[in-house]
Amino acid sequence: MGGLNATLSIATGSLMAQETELSISNNNIANANTPGYSREIVNLQESQPTEEGSLALGGGVDVVSIQSVQDELLNMSINQQTSAQSSANAQVNVLNQIQTLFPSSGSSVSSALSTFFTSLSALSSSPTDSADRETVISDAQNLVQQFNTTAAGLSAPISGLNTQVQTDVAEINQLSSQAATLNAQIIQQKAAGQDSSPQQDQISEVETKLAALTNISVTHTPQGDSISTANGTPLVLGTQSYALSTSTGADGNQQVFDSQGNNITSSISSGDLGGTIQVRDTEIPAFQQSLDTLANQFATAFNAAQASGYDAGGHPGAALFTVPSTVTGSAAGIALATTDPDAIASASSATSGGGGNVANLTAVQNATLPSGQNATTMSANLVYQVGNVAANASAESTATGLSLTSLTNQQTSVSGVSIDEESANLIRYQQAYEAAARVVSTIAALFSDTINMIPAGS
Repeated sequence: MGGLNATLSIATGSLMAQETELSISNNNIANANTPGYSREIVNLQESQPTEEGSLALGGGVDVVSIQSVQDELLNMSINQQTSAQSSANAQVNVLNQIQTLFPSSGSSVSSALSTFFTSLSALSSSPTDSADRETVISDAQNLVQQFNTTAAGLSAPISGLNTQVQTDVAEINQLSSQAATLNAQIIQQKAAGQDSSPQQDQISEVETKLAALTNISVTHTPQGDSISTANGTPLVLGTQSYALSTSTGADGNQQVFDSQGNNITSSISSGDLGGTIQVRDTEIPAFQQSLDTLANQFATAFNAAQASGYDAGGHPGAALFTVPSTVTGSAAGIALATTDPDAIASASSATSGGGGNVANLTAVQNATLPSGQNATTMSANLVYQVGNVAANASAESTATGLSLTSLTNQQTSVSGVSIDEESANLIRYQQAYEAAARVVSTIAALFSDTINMIPAGS
């Protein structure tokens, strides 16, 4: 009877194990298209054998745990590439707008400069022609407007970028709080011996979303996942989340602070937040500096050329452009000092009608400025500078996108659900279940036969 009881126990344990595997496989199939779901498996182990004399008889099977199939190295790589691509995309979106301010053809600072000097050249043969002088003034006004418009266009995205910084920080805080809550649930379920795979999948999804916002570091601990930014600023420690905050800095831009009030803006280098800060604090200021330098040095050089000649009335040449005393803000602040066509100092002497100074005026186009380049080269380099930065960001977005696709495919092969595989598993588990059930029915029949062998009344 002891042997039959042991066999019945083994068969019953097998039924429970196969039933669990059937349930898990069915759950895998049900979640085959659920975003972030990781395929689950049942971990089985052989039960402790029973000693009978010199014999060790198998004790059946035990369900040890239910496990989500994940590759942590792949998850980490995906988070890194997600951060990199989000950063590149954030930059591309703004840089594509800025690039329209610096077209290779059409209305631009470069074309306005060229047109202005072309109209100036016409004065060499007709310095007293009022129509030609008016054309020069008109083209000078157009050049000023191009500087002003381009400067305004560079400043325009700043407000939206500051809003995006606030939005990203708010979302980071929300996801961090969600991760801390999931950590608490996982700890509680593990303590109760329950399956925490759904919550582990959810926290992995949260971490990927956080990676899209900023570069993060994840450490798995018995107290749950610890999440921090790349510079070590904690976002989640166990069941506690730590909120970031934003505040307007001295430059008018939104700065990011950790939970202790430390400014961490400059250390955020990836994700949508990092890309937003990069283009706001580095790329756009670099473009503005180049544009301001061009406006300031060109206007200063041209005014100097004006001072070397005489206007149509025989007076010493006065400044044609007004420009701020500092380089910063020159493109936005440059303006015409006069709209009088006679103010153009085309003459090299006080004798009215001369055109000897036109050569000095037109020479400004190719004269070496304090930057070490001439105005034409500086304007061309500015177009190249913007285009190059935009092209690099676009290339980075494409490259990281391809890498992310490859990593995601690898993750799917590891953690994704294969309907064919699960269907085959269902058949295998069903057959094992039926075999175990047959053992149970056989043992039941043996018990019944044994009982019937006992004489009535015994």
